[in-house]
Amino acid sequence: MPERARQLARVLNLSLSIAAAVTFAAVPATANAQPTSPSTSTRGSTATSSKNSTPNRTSGSRQPSDGPAASSCTAKAVPPPANEGNGDQLPPLDLPKDPIGGARMGDCGVVLPPNATLPPDGLTADSWLIADQASGDVLASYAPHARQRPAGTIKVLLAMVALKEIPADKVIVGTREDTRQPGTKVGIIADGKYAAGDLIRALIVMPAADAANALARELGGADEAAQKMNNLARELKALDTRVVNPNGNDVPGQSTSAFDTALIYREAMRIPEFADATGSKRVQIKPQGNRNTTITRNNDNKLLNTFKGATGGKAGTTNAAQNVFVASAERDGRHLIVSVMRSQSEPFPQAASLLDYGFTLAAARVQPIGKLTGATDQPSPTIQDTPSSAESETTTQASSNAVARSAFGTAGLPITILAGLVVLAGLLMTARRKMARAKRLRAQQAR
Repeated sequence: MPERARQLARVLNLSLSIAAAVTFAAVPATANAQPTSPSTSTRGSTATSSKNSTPNRTSGSRQPSDGPAASSCTAKAVPPPANEGNGDQLPPLDLPKDPIGGARMGDCGVVLPPNATLPPDGLTADSWLIADQASGDVLASYAPHARQRPAGTIKVLLAMVALKEIPADKVIVGTREDTRQPGTKVGIIADGKYAAGDLIRALIVMPAADAANALARELGGADEAAQKMNNLARELKALDTRVVNPNGNDVPGQSTSAFDTALIYREAMRIPEFADATGSKRVQIKPQGNRNTTITRNNDNKLLNTFKGATGGKAGTTNAAQNVFVASAERDGRHLIVSVMRSQSEPFPQAASLLDYGFTLAAARVQPIGKLTGATDQPSPTIQDTPSSAESETTTQASSNAVARSAFGTAGLPITILAGLVVLAGLLMTARRKMARAKRLRAQQAR
């Protein structure tokens, strides 16, 4: 083969090699990667989580679920019948498509974290819930969204609305209607003048049926106050809650749940005036004007005197609601909330035992079973939306493999192509010079 032909062949081979390298660098890494399908892996994780989410144990009639949670607690969508009030029973509130707080919150039975110990004995409540006050994580529950009668716990909503809309120094005049309210009263009198701040504080500390009526009147009347309370409940996503009577009496249509009661109380505890009042052991009301006899009443939350670390609570009792109670306590830097609904016996001992149980679960760092999500919280992913650690490792490995498959990556692609072109141009110029030199040598030899 002539020398010129051999040189051209070498140049051609070099050019083809460079072109192949540039082409390899231009292939996107994602073309070779096999991404993990989030929906597929999540469904697999969810199925496993649902199957193993609750230990297969029983505690009397309170049997934990060990299968996929129901979409909603349809068996308890209607609260117990009201024993007071007139008019037809209002239709039950609609059930949300997905249970508020996570899929497991739709269960009608005991809902516990994996490998959790059983709840304490002696519980007579139809539903209850334990949650972390700071994070909103639900640690354990029984029929969290079962509809119940709220009794006095509904006044937490009334206090929140009153704190927002009524100035503390606003003077409210008592009426004969206030003095005739059923239930425990503060003792305001007709024509007596009282600071709204004192009445709100009394409403938080004790049943205060007369103060509740006076504050509702200041908010535009019982119906208007109930509507404002309902609006707030909707904002908080407390969809089991409907207020018909701001005082919490057993009237048709009034309802709430253990989940909603804890959710509303958690939001209230973020209001400094509420948190300060609910943790006080007594309240004083100083009448305005000529009447100067101060009214003093004790807090009806017995945990403040019997449970170390108790920080507040709200109790109530009616025929339909039976005994209801929501409370909070602090231990070792953890703040917990407990709600007890429709208890056949006094709720304070049950709340105390559930709080002890909750602190045990918190110390064990159990996996939350749900979330109290209020207006000031960002929606949190449920178990179905959160990738497991195995999925995270799979995704990370896939990304690493994708990068490894490309020797050049993506950021240096333009530089790689440019360098290849420069090298190719240099080789061509070198080949041309060698060919010219060889031509000159042959011409000299011919002469």
